[in-house]
Amino acid sequence: MEAFLASLFAVGIAEIGDRSLFLAVLLGVQFKRPWPVFWGMVVGLFTNQALSALLGVWLFSIISPEWQGWIVGSVFVIMAFWMLIPEEEKSFKQRSTGSIFLASALAFFLLEMADKTQLAVITLAGAFEAFWPVVAGATLGILAVTTPALFLGCRFAARLPMKFIKIFACSLFLLIGCWILLDTAGFLPQYSFFQPANFFEDLR
Repeated sequence: MEAFLASLFAVGIAEIGDRSLFLAVLLGVQFKRPWPVFWGMVVGLFTNQALSALLGVWLFSIISPEWQGWIVGSVFVIMAFWMLIPEEEKSFKQRSTGSIFLASALAFFLLEMADKTQLAVITLAGAFEAFWPVVAGATLGILAVTTPALFLGCRFAARLPMKFIKIFACSLFLLIGCWILLDTAGFLPQYSFFQPANFFEDLR
């Protein structure tokens, strides 16, 4: 449950103002048929998160436990500053020979490659040594942000105070990352939140 909630929370925040949200708006406006786009989005996102989680579990199986806290904390700090990088709104045109479902699935799968969300999923899956909870939490976290944009369209997205929300999300990720790094370095109280001997054992 901890892996699921952490993935849902972290990925959901990371997706605020992300290019996936803009793509959901564009596809919804262009096709004007939200359900095929939605299910294509689900398949594309789930496939991407599953591949990312597999990579994360493998990486953390070969990385020394003493370094895992440093890696996870650093990733949160990187994601904090990544949140401030403006996303370019790119158009996506329907191919005449492809279905809306397949076009949407492929678009979301490719769009999430090398994204901050993929980096977060790799890290979370490795840290928690969990596959399905992280994949499910990450996928639902993205859908929680992109689905309203898809169904309510550009008008809904334009009303969101995106600048304020992204600054808030950046601050939250930075706080979490610094906390994990300080805890790993031994500057926080007795119970070490992200020490392998305590935190990871408690999760198993």
